[in-house]
Amino acid sequence: MDTTVYVPAEQPAPASGTTARAVRARSLTKTYGKGEAVVRALDGVDVDFEQGRFTAIM
Repeated sequence: MDTTVYVPAEQPAPASGTTARAVRARSLTKTYGKGEAVVRALDGVDVDFEQGRFTAIM
């Protein structure tokens, strides 16, 4: 299993009329299985989640 650790970076206040980012993740990877049966479900995925928004990942 892969483990991702989030370390928040200091960021400036959002411009007027925009939503602040709550979480940012970069270059995410997730693999299942081993050897020839390995399946790479995520490969270098970048995501941002806005503060105050509901987000579901399935």
